[in-house]
Amino acid sequence: MQLRVTNPPFKPLLIWDGECDFCRLWIERWHFITAEEVDYATYQEVADRFPEIPRDEFKHSMVFIEPDGTAFFAAEAVYRSLAYRPSKRWLAWSYDHVPGFAAISEAVYKFVARHRGLGSTITRLLWGKDVRPQTYFWARRWFLRALGVIYLIAFVSLWVQVDGLIGSDGMSPLNRFLPAVRAQLGPDAYTLLPTLCWLDSSNAFLHLLCGGGVALSLLLIFGIAPALSLVALFVFYLSLTIAGQTFLSFQWDILLLETGFLSIFLAPWQLWPRELLLWPRSAIPDTTSLVSHASLFLLKVLLFKLMLMSGVVKLTSGDDSWGLVNHSLHWRLLTALDYHYWSQPLPTVFAWWA
Repeated sequence: MQLRVTNPPFKPLLIWDGECDFCRLWIERWHFITAEEVDYATYQEVADRFPEIPRDEFKHSMVFIEPDGTAFFAAEAVYRSLAYRPSKRWLAWSYDHVPGFAAISEAVYKFVARHRGLGSTITRLLWGKDVRPQTYFWARRWFLRALGVIYLIAFVSLWVQVDGLIGSDGMSPLNRFLPAVRAQLGPDAYTLLPTLCWLDSSNAFLHLLCGGGVALSLLLIFGIAPALSLVALFVFYLSLTIAGQTFLSFQWDILLLETGFLSIFLAPWQLWPRELLLWPRSAIPDTTSLVSHASLFLLKVLLFKLMLMSGVVKLTSGDDSWGLVNHSLHWRLLTALDYHYWSQPLPTVFAWWA
């Protein structure tokens, strides 16, 4: 159902029943999704402005009015309003082009409209009192800042010992390792072992990578050009990881690279994003960039993989070589964590209490 009004609003307007608790919950969510592109008002406030629309129509369905005066009702009204968010345009497109989509949508809308109390109860059970989408702005701010601190620790700790490990007079000199790899693998060496050290394997260049990593880590901590900083941090640390050979082949080095790479897609692509700046009492601005849900999902998958594969390795290791204790048995019985944290390699000062 469509009609035109003679007094259209300047901005798209979605009109709803202000006495409907279920409607109020979802209007809050849709208002967040459409940002400033769509205005919202109750029919109790604005119904008199649109005499072409019967008052009973306002009571039974939402009404969406375009600036050209075209009015849409019920499920179509919802889809047309959400279409002002690019990621939601598929709903209106499906309503117009997918057979059966419009009929099913309107049937579901009518059922919910007749059982608003049930809809409100289900909504509160599944989403709580606030159904607005999670922003993750604070989580992103502190996650990226913490990642910057971890990068800083990694680069500083390597910087103070890089000469002794892979320097020209170190235990495994890089300027001898790379030529040997190139002689054995040929041109494939550059893709199998990607590192900037192919350009220069001197001690000075190693210090440049470490020092550059420290500077980039500080930029990330203070929220300056976070995405670009993360790209450079990943390239620098990958270069040092390859150059470090067995000294940088541990699980935590690979984990830092994976996390750093996925965080590139989490960070805002701005030189000076206000939501990441490290100022006292700094708040999240209203015009902040959206957090990528794809990057959040990939980081969750990475965490899941870390925990799952760490357990799989333990359970399938068959390790019974530590004295009188059969450790593979402890892993299978799920009792190994009774002593794992204080017997693990490189325990922290808090390991005893863990």
